[in-house]
Amino acid sequence: MLPLIDTLYWLALSTWFGCVLTSAIVPPIIFRKIAEADPTLPRVLSVNLDKQHSTLLAGDVVSEILHTLFRLEWICAIGFFFPLVGKWFYVDRSGGKIVLPLMVTALYVLAVAFLFYGSRVVWPKVIEHRTKYLEHADEPDIANAELDQFDRYSGELSSVVRNMLFALLGTLLFSTVLRPMVQTILFQ
Repeated sequence: MLPLIDTLYWLALSTWFGCVLTSAIVPPIIFRKIAEADPTLPRVLSVNLDKQHSTLLAGDVVSEILHTLFRLEWICAIGFFFPLVGKWFYVDRSGGKIVLPLMVTALYVLAVAFLFYGSRVVWPKVIEHRTKYLEHADEPDIANAELDQFDRYSGELSSVVRNMLFALLGTLLFSTVLRPMVQTILFQ
């Protein structure tokens, strides 16, 4: 049973870490490369959006990517929970060795808290302010206020993703030293 638990444990944890790492690395690259191309979006021709077409296009691309990655991260977080619980039955908790499993579990809980906060609290606000910004593109006072809020929540989302990445990195590192209990078999 332990090999199955270990396989599911590492598969879920490494996939989750990869999704979060992608969430941290890919958006800035997309924004930079699309800005270099300086596209004009014929559907969005507002005076107030001058020189911001690349930001809008990059935002659409990043929005789709992050939406998909958040779903994958939730699947991995839920999928990691069960092998983590299973590991508690097999990991050596004797003496002072309980600290490592507790650290892994605490970092997992912290990463899930960041995932919840990022995907269920901050992300909807990013989308809301971006939508309001586009709806009021011809009204500079409203659009600029919404753009400021959008930028604020986008920065907060970047911080949440970075913090989740570090929590998962800690989970990975502490998981490498978790050792199974040594079971002795007495021969008669």
